[in-house]
Amino acid sequence: MKIIWTLILVLVGTSIFSFAQEPEEQIISKTLADFENAMVENDTESASSLLHDDVIIMEGNGTETKEEYLSHHFHSDGRFLSAMNRELISEKITIDGNIAWVSTITSMKGTFSERDIDLTSLELAVLKKESGHWKIIALHWSSR
Repeated sequence: MKIIWTLILVLVGTSIFSFAQEPEEQIISKTLADFENAMVENDTESASSLLHDDVIIMEGNGTETKEEYLSHHFHSDGRFLSAMNRELISEKITIDGNIAWVSTITSMKGTFSERDIDLTSLELAVLKKESGHWKIIALHWSSR
């Protein structure tokens, strides 16, 4: 009887611990959502903490480092996002060890700079897990 109770306690304890853990996909998705929120809120400090020091950001006709992006396009991207109604169409997360890539399609509609906007945004994000934390190491944005 003692063995049965011990097994039950071990199984219940393991189940509770498993439910308390967030799946890696949720953590990665939250990291990207937190970065988007930091852009909308113009929170450079929070955005910086989510970007890897060696991040490369590809948008339009060029690439930017972390410092370049945070001092320039970050602010205008945030103003743009805050003017848009955004609807997530799809998000696909693939994890291979300490590297994850996320392809996201988002519908964006709104008015920005006195122009009506209706576009589909495509994002490819690559994240790297270091010291137990996922950091964005590459971002590529385009639209159609």
